[in-house]
Amino acid sequence: MLVHIGIDDTDSHRGGCTTYVGYKLVKEILRKYGDILADYPRLIRLNPYVPFKTRGNAAVALVLDAPEGAEEDLWELAVKTVSENADVTGKTSPGVAMAVGQVPERARRVYRLALSQIVPRSVVERVVGVRLWGGRGTIGAVAAVGAELPKSTFELLAYREGERPAIGPGLVEAMELLTYPFTFHNLDGRRVLIEPRGPDPVLYGVRGLSPPHLVYAARFLEANGVRPAGWVIYRTNQATDAHIELGVLPDRPLPYSVYRTKALVLWAKRHRRHVFAGLSNGLVAVAYRHLGKIAAALERCVGCYVELRGGVKPRAGGLYLYIESMEVIYRVVRQTPRCPYCGGALESLGRGKGRRCVKCGTVFKTAEVRYFLSTSERGLYVPRPGEWRHLFKPPGLDPTPVDLVGKAEGWIR
Repeated sequence: MLVHIGIDDTDSHRGGCTTYVGYKLVKEILRKYGDILADYPRLIRLNPYVPFKTRGNAAVALVLDAPEGAEEDLWELAVKTVSENADVTGKTSPGVAMAVGQVPERARRVYRLALSQIVPRSVVERVVGVRLWGGRGTIGAVAAVGAELPKSTFELLAYREGERPAIGPGLVEAMELLTYPFTFHNLDGRRVLIEPRGPDPVLYGVRGLSPPHLVYAARFLEANGVRPAGWVIYRTNQATDAHIELGVLPDRPLPYSVYRTKALVLWAKRHRRHVFAGLSNGLVAVAYRHLGKIAAALERCVGCYVELRGGVKPRAGGLYLYIESMEVIYRVVRQTPRCPYCGGALESLGRGKGRRCVKCGTVFKTAEVRYFLSTSERGLYVPRPGEWRHLFKPPGLDPTPVDLVGKAEGWIR
């Protein structure tokens, strides 16, 4: 009997972490029932642009091959673990969801909506076949239960007790040399990306495509003095572009939604070193200066037809598209005609008066400016690695099909 449990919104800006609560729940289940997990625990990232997220908008799901009649006990264990470990401060409103047997199709619909839009709590309360407990966290909990992972990546999350020691870039570079390309997103230059900066209990998180390589990375770090209190490997939708590929994208820009659009860049200007660009569809696109080359590319892209991906946020009475990636499809190039006799440049004689060759003096009554499409600048522009959002798929990365990777030995400690 399959039992699906989802939890969400257990952390606050003061501390806590939903993945850590998931880790503690898994440890309790292993202690009481043994390894009844049908798959790795799942770390499900949702819409990165919701205004009330704490950090990365993550929910956790467990898929259990449970003994007959154990569902009530598992439900009580999940609610108890969340109640005792959630850091209920300020806006924190934890939730738990559970489905027995097949996951209802409406829960899968909630997942696809929650990847890219704001989902009201009333929507999840109408999902038949899913048991709920708690507050606003039930939205993410139901989405986690309904999550589809046609492709996935993995993250080994190690937890700490006490202070978080600094992990040097040299050590991370050595780890990456031993594990790349089976681990990724470890460094941005000399900036360490595996170590969080907030007050949560995470010591580090290593992302990858191969669980055995993640275990090796953790043991390598431990052998070099980075000793966690415990770790767990999550199967995730991170680095898969799930918010774009699976999310239900709105037909028109909606506040705090993921949005993809094609448009002509009409103008671009810098303000406090950030780049703002007007699009032919009426939106204003924004590229923060710390995104790296993508801001400079947008600034010089006036006249380009582009596809932009990002999140829509209200600002100064309008809607602005904050860019996550940009693909230049072509540039519209203006070409002034030249004299067919001598090849000289033609200057305008005024509106409706034609043009005159500056070299030979020939006057032409009809000498139209022509436009053509240039693909010389075509390409994908992305932020620097330190600015990638959790769901963003790095160029060249090929996430793993779900049925190809089973649980590795040592996936939890």
